[in-house]
This record gives sequence, C-alpha cells and structure tokens, in this order.
Amino acid sequence: NLNDFIAKQENELNSKLENVQRPSVYLAGNSNLLSTAGSEMYQSSMISLAGGSNVADSIEGLYWVEIDYEQLLTWNPEYIILASDATYSVEDVLNDPNLKDCTAIQNGKVFQLPNDAEAWDSPVPSGILGSIWLSSILHDDLFSADETNKIINEYYETFYNFTYNQN
Repeated sequence: NLNDFIAKQENELNSKLENVQRPSVYLAGNSNLLSTAGSEMYQSSMISLAGGSNVADSIEGLYWVEIDYEQLLTWNPEYIILASDATYSVEDVLNDPNLKDCTAIQNGKVFQLPNDAEAWDSPVPSGILGSIWLSSILHDDLFSADETNKIINEYYETFYNFTYNQN
C-alpha cells in the first residue's frame, strides 16, 4: 500500500543519509527565481529528507516568500533547485548576471524538479519521489540515477499502472 511504500522510502533515505554532509539548497518557486519556501513549508521537509539543508529555513510561514538577489547571494547555496512548474529555465538561472558569484552557479549545480507526471515538490501522494529524486542530485555517490528511476517506476507501476519515462 501507499503508506508502506512511503515509509520504506523514508527509512531508506534516513538510513543512507544519516551521517552525510548536508549541502545547502535554495528551492526557487514556480513564479520566479526569487520566490522560496521557508522552514514550515512542505518543500523544506523534502529538502531535508533528501539530505540537504534549506538555506531559507530562517523564513517562517506557510506561503512562498519573495526575497532579493542580495539575500540569495548572502545564503550562497551550493545547489539551486527550480520548482517543477517553474516558468523559467535552468539556463535562465545559470545565465543570470546577478548570480555570477553564487557557488551553485559557478559549479553548474542548478536543476529543475521533473514535471513529467506530477509536481513532486507538492504535498501529494507522489511527493516522496521529490525527495528521492533530489537525493540523487545532492548525493549522487549514494543514489544512482538508475536506482532512482527504478523506484520512480515502481511507484507509478504499482499505484497508477503505467511506466514513468522521464524526458
């Protein structure tokens, strides 16, 4: 059942990530790069479960918050993750001259959550897949792309009876 699947995946993530270094992560919202999720939002727990540290954890509230470039540069995240339904691209962020001094930009560590099936960065039944996918980005030495795709396919084949093909 779904609850068992989620619990199994959470246990696996917690076990493998127990003693890892937690890279700093900035999660950018759907509407624009300077919209982010604070500590009380679902997206922050997704980052934590994936073995990351949300740079916006000091922000409280249950809604997306607008910040400025200065704040983003002060946080200087190691990774920038775009929401699954972002209206801008990874290339837009990588080429933003305001971010040229940001560690994530300098190291090319900007990614967008997949949106081929559902928004995994939302509190939906498939939300666990957001943490699984993100763990393979943040800790690719512990979670291979093949292993991640196998889990994602298992989820969709078990609960929706279709094979997930990431584009």
